[in-house]
Amino acid sequence: MEVRVLGALTLDGGRVTLARRDRAVMGALAVRLGASASVESLAAALWGDHRPASWTHVIAGCIMRLRRRIEPARIETTARGYRLLPEHLEVDAARFELLAARGSEQLEIGEPERAAHTFADALALWRGEPFVELLDWQPAQIASGRLDEMRLSVEELLLDAELQAGEVQGVAAAACARVAEAPLRERRWVILAVAQYRQGRQADALASVRRARRLLVAELGLEPCTELADLEAAILRQDPRLLSEHVLRIASPECPYFGAEPAGTGDAERYFGREQELAAALRTLDEHGMLLVAGPSGVGTSSFVRAGVGAQLLARGVEVAVVTPGEHPIDALRDVRLPVGSSLVIVDQCERAFAAEDPGELDEFFALLSRIALAGMLVVAIRADHLGSLARREGFAQTVRSHLLMLAPLDVARLRRVIEQPAEQAGLILEPGLVEILLRDATGRALPLLSRALREVWARREGRVLTVDGYRASGEIDAAVATTAEGVLAALSTDEARLLRDILLRLVEVTPDGTMLARRIERSRIAIDDAHARIVDRLVDVRLLTTDEEAVQLSHDGLARAWPRLGDWLADDVEGQRIMRHLGSTAAAWEAMGRPDSEIYRGSRLTSVRRWRAEVHPALSAVERAFLDASTAHETEGLVAVRTSLPDLQLLRRISR
Repeated sequence: MEVRVLGALTLDGGRVTLARRDRAVMGALAVRLGASASVESLAAALWGDHRPASWTHVIAGCIMRLRRRIEPARIETTARGYRLLPEHLEVDAARFELLAARGSEQLEIGEPERAAHTFADALALWRGEPFVELLDWQPAQIASGRLDEMRLSVEELLLDAELQAGEVQGVAAAACARVAEAPLRERRWVILAVAQYRQGRQADALASVRRARRLLVAELGLEPCTELADLEAAILRQDPRLLSEHVLRIASPECPYFGAEPAGTGDAERYFGREQELAAALRTLDEHGMLLVAGPSGVGTSSFVRAGVGAQLLARGVEVAVVTPGEHPIDALRDVRLPVGSSLVIVDQCERAFAAEDPGELDEFFALLSRIALAGMLVVAIRADHLGSLARREGFAQTVRSHLLMLAPLDVARLRRVIEQPAEQAGLILEPGLVEILLRDATGRALPLLSRALREVWARREGRVLTVDGYRASGEIDAAVATTAEGVLAALSTDEARLLRDILLRLVEVTPDGTMLARRIERSRIAIDDAHARIVDRLVDVRLLTTDEEAVQLSHDGLARAWPRLGDWLADDVEGQRIMRHLGSTAAAWEAMGRPDSEIYRGSRLTSVRRWRAEVHPALSAVERAFLDASTAHETEGLVAVRTSLPDLQLLRRISR
């Protein structure tokens, strides 16, 4: 079944006719193709705020008739309304977006003739304003505006491709028409001026640039972009590059990569790699109104719920609030005021709620989340190692248990999209070989560290090109690790910095040949008190540590190598680290065996450990302290026994004489 929405809605080229209301409902379902549309939203599309008394029956009748007319395509009933399934449907808007992306790829790899053909095919799909039957419905307005902006960009890309293919005369004429249609789009003036210059009309080219600058200042009150200014200077100096096969072009001035911070709800266009999980998440949310998203630290859970789920719901016209709980988690929800039934609350980093000092406040927090889920839609994002803590909240856990989505680390193919797609959107070129090096270094690393490294490469770009040399000069991903670690340390107090040092030194071992190895240590030996636990959580949040309910380890084996400060700490106290590792493992074994006296320290080993403890004042776990106390007590008892027996020994010596 062919569905055309770029203009008046038609089915199978007009061979299937629909009544006005049926056409409007079909259009509303097509706006949310593959996603659930509530009955209320369909009513809003038909009547706005003035529904007739029988509106539910009218919509049910429309759905019944549409199901008969569009077979084998299907309209599925969901818990909240209806969903038009994309199977067996060919939608011209989706085809347009596919062709636009394909043409951009062809243009980027130096195939302008093919790109021009693809762009022309994409524009040929347009017959008028998208979703024209639904211009008063906000979701349709958003979808229509996005498609129309894409159309304007494709018109300019077509001119670019034709100019690169050498069709100077045709481009000059077409660019004049395009400028007249949208005179405030600077790119059209650039293409027109370059085409005129290549025709030998240098004066006309210069006049076009200056006319564009005057118009933009007069209409917008802003100076034009750098591209126009650069073009004017190039024309005046008769830059030979203007006669090359490429249009003078600069990349976007904005970095397309997120860096260490998670993507936000306004970053959907730059968010790639989770398309399959996003589709599954939206289906769950549409059907049940609730979603629990979990994944290991660094897998991109925050970006997924914000730039993925949240952005998609915003595009549908749903109001979205994103909150992150703290030590008083209930405070994060107090000011959330969203309309019932058409809103989404996203609770990001829910694991932070478990740091609440008052258990009663934690109970109130989860009770309020349950009420939010009943009133609207709820998405909860939590680190996977805290799922056990969530499971102990029996009431809430039972509600979300069947709506869990686990995010796994991205495979190589999807990591490639994370690297390549933002660069393509921003007009950047990745030097051959750079992507393969990044994929090699990013395997097993947290996504924010890859994104941070990419920002550093972008800062060292050469024109539009992100280079291997730029990546090397940035210090590679290891430098992103070191920068992150140094940033965490700088934000800590003196006492907290000492705790961080203690934690990291427990997790690294130096072999006799000087190799630094990461160790996996029981959580109880690392988070030995609340202060240490808070530092552990902070390091996990910035993806320097990985943890589960049992153990903690470095996220990056090369942290000690990449972060000079940690290397210095290790070099400063090699013997102390050897003592700490032996004490920790011996005390753990002593505890597991029931604390027998046969396993405690004695003699010179106990003396060296006690001297080290007095000099360094290390933070020890409860078991380690108990082990040393037992060792000391046993030695003291032995000395007392020896002293007590001394008179008897002296008497025996006299008798023997």
